[in-house]
Amino acid sequence: MKGYLHIGAGALLTLVLLLLATINLGSVPPLWWDEGWTLTLARTWVEQGHYGRLLAGHLAPPGLEAAFPVTAPIALSFYLFGVGVWQGRLVGVFFTLGTLALIYHLARRLYDRSVAIGTLAVLLLMSPYSSMHPVLIGRQVLGEMPSLFYLLAGYACFLPALQKPPWFMLAAVGLWGIALIAKAQVLPFWTASLLVPLSVTLLRRNWRLAGLLGMGALGSLVVFRLLPGLQQHLLYGHTIPGSPVHGLYDVTALVPVGSARLFALIATLLFGLPTLLGLCYATWQFIEDRDKAALGVDLEVVRLALLVLAGSWFAWYLLLSVGWVRYLFPATLIGSIFVAAMLRDLTDRFSLPSTIERSGSALRHLRFDRHSVGALLAIVLIALIVPATSCMLYQAYVVEADASALQVADFLNTQTAPEALVETYDSELFFLLNRRYHYPPDQIHVELDRRTFLDQDVPIDYDPLAADPDYLVVGPHSKLWRLYNPVLATGAFRLLHSYSRYKVYERVR
Repeated sequence: MKGYLHIGAGALLTLVLLLLATINLGSVPPLWWDEGWTLTLARTWVEQGHYGRLLAGHLAPPGLEAAFPVTAPIALSFYLFGVGVWQGRLVGVFFTLGTLALIYHLARRLYDRSVAIGTLAVLLLMSPYSSMHPVLIGRQVLGEMPSLFYLLAGYACFLPALQKPPWFMLAAVGLWGIALIAKAQVLPFWTASLLVPLSVTLLRRNWRLAGLLGMGALGSLVVFRLLPGLQQHLLYGHTIPGSPVHGLYDVTALVPVGSARLFALIATLLFGLPTLLGLCYATWQFIEDRDKAALGVDLEVVRLALLVLAGSWFAWYLLLSVGWVRYLFPATLIGSIFVAAMLRDLTDRFSLPSTIERSGSALRHLRFDRHSVGALLAIVLIALIVPATSCMLYQAYVVEADASALQVADFLNTQTAPEALVETYDSELFFLLNRRYHYPPDQIHVELDRRTFLDQDVPIDYDPLAADPDYLVVGPHSKLWRLYNPVLATGAFRLLHSYSRYKVYERVR
């Protein structure tokens, strides 16, 4: 009977996942700034053979786009299916499905099938913020999901490499090396995830496991160093060297500012509490469990590696990051395995009658023990977070669905002169435009973040009129940063059209 229930639950989750992943790719979520740079580079690469951007119609170097392992599949999709929003986001859907399949596989190997299904349920039904829901963030052209796919695929290959021929180790090393390039954030947490188990195995004098962990770490770092050289060789003559952006880590990764720490703490309490509890529960289990042989030493090593990976990522978000909720997503995705394992134990292996009986008995007789408190905690978490996630999904798919970026691009492409120049810093428009466009230097992004998110009074040295634009578009990010407020105050532009997220201005000459 339980087997049929597992199959039914798995089929239902798969159906829900496919529906959530494919409906209205062009408008849910609305296109936004981070996606624009990658989509723009992919279009330029496919159409002009140039790995970079355009600036006022001229070839420009790469800049703020995602890394090569993320951009290359999107360019391939554009080449095969044409340039468009769904073509770019389709790549993310495949990475998302692959990532969820990998985390299911890892959860089943490290625990059992019930925890594996529970992991998917936690991810789909207990992620109450759009920037933390795997389907919503996976639908976007971002580096998070591809990097997590490569990373988890590496752990999935490392697990059989502990007992089987070295081919799996070669695959793990290659995948980890790609993951380190795909997203710069991965490196410190992945390193910790191997060094901590390495230290444990050395203390236990398990030289075989220690050697494999050491080989995995060193081999992956070698791949990480060699792949950029291969990329440069492949792109030789098809790109332009760019200028480095200074201070980006200071406004995103290392932010010891009180307002950012408070924001991260609030976000953790609102959206990351199940992950925090799951990580603490798994850590307590690891410390308390003395019968490691019953678990299997190899499984224990990989379980510890994933625990350290998620835990260190979570700690960084809480203590040092700028506090954007999206930065918590990788920790919650990986940590979902431990949340599901915790809920399994608190609910007597996901037994609804047992959970209700335990919690009801405790409330009736006011006698609380570990089992009754655990059952109550599970009920409270599920009762609070599952409805909140459902409301968020309705909001994202119905209320906030928006295709105004396509409308703006269509207006500019059809109602303006072919030689017109458009000024905007809402990069999601660039790859949709068949008109010349102009934007500030990449360094301005750092200064805008300092002023907007860190409350630092820094000058913004940029003149939007220097390129002599014919039109100005102010969208969500330009408005957030107040980049064009000074030039609009001069009367140099007049409002031409308003859309839900954008305002199009015409130059007054």
